[in-house]
Amino acid sequence: MSLVSIQERIRIIWAIAKKDLKLSFRFPKNFLASQLIQPLKLFIIFGLIYQSFYVATGKATIGQWRRMDYLPILLLGTIFYSCATYAFYRFRWGFYNEKYWKTIQAFLITPVSKLDFLIGSSIAIVVELSAPVLCYLVLFYKYHPVSFPMLLFVLGILYLMILGTLGISLMQGAFVISNENYLFVFDYAYAGLIFASCFFYSISAIPGSLRFLVELNPVYHAIDLARVVVFHHLHRSQIAFSISYLITFAVLMPVLGALFFRKIVREMGVRGF
Repeated sequence: MSLVSIQERIRIIWAIAKKDLKLSFRFPKNFLASQLIQPLKLFIIFGLIYQSFYVATGKATIGQWRRMDYLPILLLGTIFYSCATYAFYRFRWGFYNEKYWKTIQAFLITPVSKLDFLIGSSIAIVVELSAPVLCYLVLFYKYHPVSFPMLLFVLGILYLMILGTLGISLMQGAFVISNENYLFVFDYAYAGLIFASCFFYSISAIPGSLRFLVELNPVYHAIDLARVVVFHHLHRSQIAFSISYLITFAVLMPVLGALFFRKIVREMGVRGF
């Protein structure tokens, strides 16, 4: 690939990111406020539940979770939950708007690689979620200070999770364009994904017969990897496996999502204007 070709792809990716950012920040106050409040609700609910448990039982630990650590653990879960949810429904919301504005045909005929589109969208998501993530990281640092390299490592894990989840979101976007009748499948898939990701509880809370589903879930590996690195609960070989699994997810799912999107939209066309 020539230098000119690389520069052109970078220009396209940045143009996609800028377009998404302009759409998201049309009403910046409402957008930022909603991004801050959505994950805060679950953090407060689970925080109160755990606090009540510790007070009522007098126990100092729940599995590997210590009483002194449960707030920073929940804050990490809040960050990863909000980013995973936002990425999962990214193209569902976006393509709904494109159909409503009658611009979806223009998007489909634009000669832009769907992989470049995904990368551009992931960059936009990083910017869009930077304010809430920064706020929750500040709170996290207050309860559990970490080094800057470790913080960068956690943010890198977070980006890999977002990129892989966007591949799933693009599959969902294909049905938004072609046949909204099957979107419920992705709602069920989302419920299963959240259940098996253990954002707000340990894997020990999952029935033993279902834990294999958790171990297969790359989003679980992302949040668990962040926790175990920060709280030093995992040895290096397990860390290496989780990182490899997450990288595979981040590389493979965008490619599969792009191929799936192209096949579904080409075969079924655009419906539901």
